[in-house]
Amino acid sequence: MSAVYDSLSSGWKSDLEGLSAIHDMGTFRNDYYREGGVAAIDRALTDVGSAVHKVIETHPVTGVKYLNVNQAFTRHIVDMHQGPSDDLLQFLFQQVKKPEFQVRLKWRDNTLAIWDNRITQHYAVCDYLPQRRHMQRVTVNRDRRA
Repeated sequence: MSAVYDSLSSGWKSDLEGLSAIHDMGTFRNDYYREGGVAAIDRALTDVGSAVHKVIETHPVTGVKYLNVNQAFTRHIVDMHQGPSDDLLQFLFQQVKKPEFQVRLKWRDNTLAIWDNRITQHYAVCDYLPQRRHMQRVTVNRDRRA
């Protein structure tokens, strides 16, 4: 997401600086709906809640700026009407989808991939069937802050 930020014009960077966006459970609503209808969505929204994050964030360790929106979870730009918010978010989501900001990993035996979830979006493509892929996830709870 730092590469996406770097690719934006200085005008876009300036326009986005200071904006915040509402994030919530996004498309996971579908799972809750299947499990228990609208009541299940309402309970999940109460349990999980929403968060407001800056659209442009700074990595706490490296100091690198990055775009902090995600099509699955970013719902609305704070203090904007629905139409302009949707238009801006769609523009940003399209930037994220550009191939020049993607890595396509060819998995082989003993492949190890490590990324920083704070500035990376990932999408797992199910292209390994009928084989099975074993994955272990490690989450860092604390790190050295710059």
